[in-house]
Amino acid sequence: MPGDPKPDNLPDNLMESNPLVSIVIPTFNRKRFVCEAIDSCLAQTYQNCEVIVIDDGSTDGTGAHLLAEYGDRIRYIRQENQGPAIARNRGIWEARGEYIHFLDADDQFAANKVETCLRLFLQRSDVDVLHTYYQFVAPDGRTRIETTPFPSFSDDIFCEMLRLTGNHILISSTMIRTAALREIGGFEDDPEFRSAEDWDLFLRLASKHKFYGLNEQLVYRRMHGDMLSDDRLQGALGRLKTVENARRYGWERCMSAAEFDHKLAARHHVVAVNWWKNGKRAKASYHFQRAADLYPPEARQRRLFAWFSSFLPHQSMDWTIAIAQGFRRLTGRKRRG
Repeated sequence: MPGDPKPDNLPDNLMESNPLVSIVIPTFNRKRFVCEAIDSCLAQTYQNCEVIVIDDGSTDGTGAHLLAEYGDRIRYIRQENQGPAIARNRGIWEARGEYIHFLDADDQFAANKVETCLRLFLQRSDVDVLHTYYQFVAPDGRTRIETTPFPSFSDDIFCEMLRLTGNHILISSTMIRTAALREIGGFEDDPEFRSAEDWDLFLRLASKHKFYGLNEQLVYRRMHGDMLSDDRLQGALGRLKTVENARRYGWERCMSAAEFDHKLAARHHVVAVNWWKNGKRAKASYHFQRAADLYPPEARQRRLFAWFSSFLPHQSMDWTIAIAQGFRRLTGRKRRG
């Protein structure tokens, strides 16, 4: 990979402890990418790693290809397609290592990724979750493209992450103590949870465990046209489920009940818009109404959306928004008058 650092001597305490690191790679029909991900794991400057590939029901010949290419250099496990969260959970419970590092099948590690994380874990016994920066690359896996700024958090990372509209930590950038992952039960065990499942995991981890972020670009995040994260409806549904789940995670120390309901209403609103665009008018109307019920200050506009979405195609959304905004301005003038 471009810019990969050259290996250097490992520190004495790392050589002495020599902990096993389990690298978990879930894959579904990523035959054209997954070998580069695996190769980046096998090329680490720290070598005491096991690479666990969870094939989530691929139909593109991934299994035969990986077994022929790598043999017993990797642990290949196949299961029926159940989504990335359950695939990663299989890896968590199969892992033999003291630490687990996740890597998506279309991403790659810099050569010193594992070593750098282990150095920090040995220095910081209070840290259970370590995430680094990453570099976006083109579909060829090499050409660098503009990358979003490093997500910098304070010590109260739980509240900061909850206030966001989605996950800002790349799952492929994280190494986590296995004991911490197993303590919280891993990812949500729901085959319908196919997006934002990492945000949900990080919120549960942050409610009990300490995070540390390192501003070094040690992962290459491949951007291409077949990314699950590009499915807007699945993304909206996943973020809604994450916020709903957060009712169990101790949100009360972060915001008032009204603020939380406002946040949840916004997530229902986004889901409604996406259902409307997908032609599911009844579902769109239901989620607009849920948003209205949760947050009364914006209820009138959302009930108008619920009514329009029940009868009109999504192409009418722009003028529906214009009507709603005009109605809101009119009612605002009446209150002031």
